[in-house]
Amino acid sequence: MSTESVAPAPAPQPEAKKPSVLKKILGYIVGLIVAAGVIYAFNYFTSDEAQAKAGDCAHITGTSNNPNYKAVDCTSAEANYVVGQAFGSLSETCKDKYVEYTYSQRRGPKTKLCLAPVLVEGTCYGEDGDNVNPKVVGCTETATFKVTKAVKDAAAPQCAEGEEAFTFPEAKLNYCLGAPA
Repeated sequence: MSTESVAPAPAPQPEAKKPSVLKKILGYIVGLIVAAGVIYAFNYFTSDEAQAKAGDCAHITGTSNNPNYKAVDCTSAEANYVVGQAFGSLSETCKDKYVEYTYSQRRGPKTKLCLAPVLVEGTCYGEDGDNVNPKVVGCTETATFKVTKAVKDAAAPQCAEGEEAFTFPEAKLNYCLGAPA
């Protein structure tokens, strides 16, 4: 007698469902949103401008149409501006006397910084056309003003008669400006 064993027939497997077109489209959309978020976050966290906050110092060079921003330590000799206010929107407005610096990336943050110049007591400054920095000049007829007093991290100084107070309370910078001669 021979015994043959017959293997049981395999159970029918259910057909694998193909993902619907709608699920594929949603997957692509979610992927694009995640990729855009990663690009925005990378641009935000690698941007000195987007990371700036009130009290930070910067070295600004270039022209008013093409300024270059570099974050620096406030004790550095390069520090020529102090951030008074920082906005995550270009529609905000800086207070009087602040220099507005806007930074916008196509796929990144839009930032407006309100900057106060770092001026040196006893120094005369003049116009420098399109340059972003006040031009240091000799105290002659070409000078526009002289910084007679510079006070940091304190209340506005008492300026002498005929001098103008030039204050930036948020940046904690205060100056008295007088005639260059």
